Amino acid sequence: MVASRNAKVAVVGSGYWGKNLVRNFHALGALELVCDLDEDRLREAEEVCGAKTTPRFEDVLDDPQIQAVVLAVPAALHYKFVKQALLSGKE
Repeated sequence: MVASRNAKVAVVGSGYWGKNLVRNFHALGALELVCDLDEDRLREAEEVCGAKTTPRFEDVLDDPQIQAVVLAVPAALHYKFVKQALLSGKE
């Protein structure tokens, strides 16, 4: 578990529920990256939070600054994404 107040988080999926997670992790100073396939959502995250963004989940996994991954994607994708994140050393 990420215990450090300085932990950096990536939020994957910034739609209906994800935008709330983006806002909250930004307010905590923990938001490092937002990942979404929708370019409009990525632009919104950049404008509202000044967040780094990417449409590629691989960028989340490869970023050494990111310690934890928060998913806001359809439930059918959770297992696949969680497995990849854990195998990449993310929490």
